Amino acid sequence: MGQNKRLFLENEKPKRTWLCNFIRWCCYVVLILYAFLFANSGDFIKPMWMVPMALCIASVSGMFTAGAVGIVCGFLMDISGGTLIGYRAMALFLLCMAMSMLYDRMMQQHFLNTLIFTAIAAFLITGFDFVFRYWIWEYDHLAYLYTHYSLRILLYTVLSAVVCHPVFRLIHKFFLPARKQTVEKKVKSMDE
Repeated sequence: MGQNKRLFLENEKPKRTWLCNFIRWCCYVVLILYAFLFANSGDFIKPMWMVPMALCIASVSGMFTAGAVGIVCGFLMDISGGTLIGYRAMALFLLCMAMSMLYDRMMQQHFLNTLIFTAIAAFLITGFDFVFRYWIWEYDHLAYLYTHYSLRILLYTVLSAVVCHPVFRLIHKFFLPARKQTVEKKVKSMDE
């Protein structure tokens, strides 16, 4: 009787992992679509919700998945922002790949890390937007445009990470399968 129960539990574990991954990715898709709809409504000054969302997903994903999420979120940002298609996709692709590598090799899941990386990513994206949309074409009142539009979007995007991080932390807590640690990682964590 004990061996049959053990076989049943061993066979049930892959099914549960598959179900958790499916639910987790459904939550990701719903949140990304919500961010896309929010980006297409209202005025021009609103947070770029897809930046902290893509970075939160990249922090727990492999490099390939992080790059794919960065490209998809970047394309959706390009469509909603009216910029050249692929412009933000390329930037978010590189940022998500870097985020995935950093979290895989040396970073841990902390709120402050997410906030800092969101601030860096938002600064780069809004900075490139400002340079390529206004500064190159020598618009009048560049300082006004930067302080009243670009900096406000940057600030709102960083503040949106305050909302995104706890939501994604809950999703990861309930639906992310536990990562297997190597012996070196266990020994390193035990030494500290």
